[in-house]
Amino acid sequence: MATHPISIDSAGGEYMETVLVIAWAAKSGDPVKAGDLIVTVETAKAATEIEADRDGWLADIYFTEGQEAPVGAVLGTIADEKPVADHATPAATTATTNPLSATEAPAPSRQSGTRAIASPLARRLAAAAGLDLSTVSGTGPRGRIKKRDIDAALAGRPDRSGGIQTEPTESPASHVATPATARRTAPAVLIHGFGADRSVWRQVVPLLEPDVTTVSLDLPGHGAEAARPAKSIEEIAFALSDQLEAMGVRDAHLVGHSLGGAAALALTRIGRLTVRSVTLLAPGGLGPEINAGFIAGLARSTTVQALERWLAVMVGDPRTLPAGYAQAALRQMEKNGNRDVLASMAEALFPDGTQGFDLTPALAGLGVPTRLVWGKLDRVAPAAHAARAPGFAAVHLLDGVGHVPQIEAPALTARLIAETVRSCG
Repeated sequence: MATHPISIDSAGGEYMETVLVIAWAAKSGDPVKAGDLIVTVETAKAATEIEADRDGWLADIYFTEGQEAPVGAVLGTIADEKPVADHATPAATTATTNPLSATEAPAPSRQSGTRAIASPLARRLAAAAGLDLSTVSGTGPRGRIKKRDIDAALAGRPDRSGGIQTEPTESPASHVATPATARRTAPAVLIHGFGADRSVWRQVVPLLEPDVTTVSLDLPGHGAEAARPAKSIEEIAFALSDQLEAMGVRDAHLVGHSLGGAAALALTRIGRLTVRSVTLLAPGGLGPEINAGFIAGLARSTTVQALERWLAVMVGDPRTLPAGYAQAALRQMEKNGNRDVLASMAEALFPDGTQGFDLTPALAGLGVPTRLVWGKLDRVAPAAHAARAPGFAAVHLLDGVGHVPQIEAPALTARLIAETVRSCG
């Protein structure tokens, strides 16, 4: 019996690694038609309805209501033939009627001992802060606990000294990042480089310490933001700031790679975010040199063979690239339809094969823990740019590593990110 996966490849424009299954609209063994609502999942901000992509029967349910699933995971399967009775998943809790939409459903009261329903981001923040979710009242659809509820609960919770935790004072609109009031719920905001998307961090995130929560963003013109390009580093910074503001993130540890590193530094200058620390992996903006052929190759490749050749340039050892990486990257680019957008952004950001922005003043003006990580074999942005780091910044030059430490040395990258975050106290 042939089966076909039910999955969610991107979190509906969200910047997350997991989703929460809210409700199944059918149970194992029920017939479904192409276009039928089959399951509803929720990210930190919104509910997303997943429809059947073919006629058939709902066969397996791998994630039941209230369970978290990684973005890209198979939630269940649709079979071409009606499954036999013992093929159904008896443990799955399924909806026998079409579920109420997130805006229609009333917020139920939670009984003692029942599992709190919370968005994945809220659940991670609560775990990092040691907060019992059963003590938190959810203000989201159907009583779901959101990030704002975690922040509200922590704001009124006594701290170890017997005082009351308060929200950090917003930093003034300054071009220099200054230390923020300590706050355990500040996430590490991960910003990828040119031509990639937020999935590039997937090897690093599971290796971070449990108390380091993360939010992965897509650059303008990339991933979920493919339809919204930017032509300057300032535009990129404001677009990222808008994303964070919409998510309710007001203070953060910034982690940026390549163009994302330059964007992180630009973020510190616009005064819309309280920055607690900065970790930069082979960041842009510290010198004029850039491998223009690599940038153009990423943007213009139309075959797996061509993209493989250019991707090999970005690593010290091509064997460190995951199997099928080029094929998956090309498929995602085709799905996003952003090849022309990337080419246009490359021309604007790297005119005449030169980095068209200088972030060394922003780096020199930081007043927070700062760390630079660079592969000695980087053939995209020269590791010599690390010499422009100010004396207060920690600099790590990695043997055998090229331009993408998060892929080539994920364990060490995770350790260095965690150490930077922990240094804030």
